[in-house]
Amino acid sequence: MDSLWHMHNFDLYSILCPTKINNYFKNNGLMFKKGEVIYFPEDEEQKIYLVSKGKVKLCKYNQDGEEIVKLILSKGEIFGEKILLGQQKRDEYAIAEGDNTALCLLSIEKMRNLMRDNEQFGLYIYKLIGLRIKKIERRLEILVCKDADERLIEFIKDIFDDEFSDGNTVKHHYSQNDISKLIGTSRETVSKLMSKYKKLDILDYTRSSITLKNKTNLLQMLDTE
Repeated sequence: MDSLWHMHNFDLYSILCPTKINNYFKNNGLMFKKGEVIYFPEDEEQKIYLVSKGKVKLCKYNQDGEEIVKLILSKGEIFGEKILLGQQKRDEYAIAEGDNTALCLLSIEKMRNLMRDNEQFGLYIYKLIGLRIKKIERRLEILVCKDADERLIEFIKDIFDDEFSDGNTVKHHYSQNDISKLIGTSRETVSKLMSKYKKLDILDYTRSSITLKNKTNLLQMLDTE
């Protein structure tokens, strides 16, 4: 667990987007307005991105034109990293979700050099890719198999698991609108469910943190659904 904590606390932002270096962002950065597409499926550009400001959503559209959001990323998180596994073309949309979203751009050659020169950093990146793939697969399965109540509980559970948290409170960057997109329901439904959990004295939700008051009862709700 100590090694997991150490890897989890890698500061990707300072490594991949060193803003203290003069003109770094000017030469290696991109700006997007909310709703602008960063890349499309089938794009072949061999670049990796890191969120410097704002948010980015990774999504697909099904045959009915409905948006399926895979991930919502904030400052310090990378995306487009599957090219490190040999991916030749993008398989998703990357769209700016926050106003004035700023991204740092990194070539695959530079990333591989960083990973080669720092074995622990390279291990972290590959572990991140593997965990992210599993997380997306699980989320898509949950979208198909569970109702909104179950999906929200699974989402909350995942946040605590992602943070390797043994405590009762975790920090997060998800608005209720973000959560609704990730679990495939409306913002109003998320708001009602969060209010229900609060009345049951199970959790407290704010824009920046979630506190579990009774984790056992939360998981029991999932088991009995």
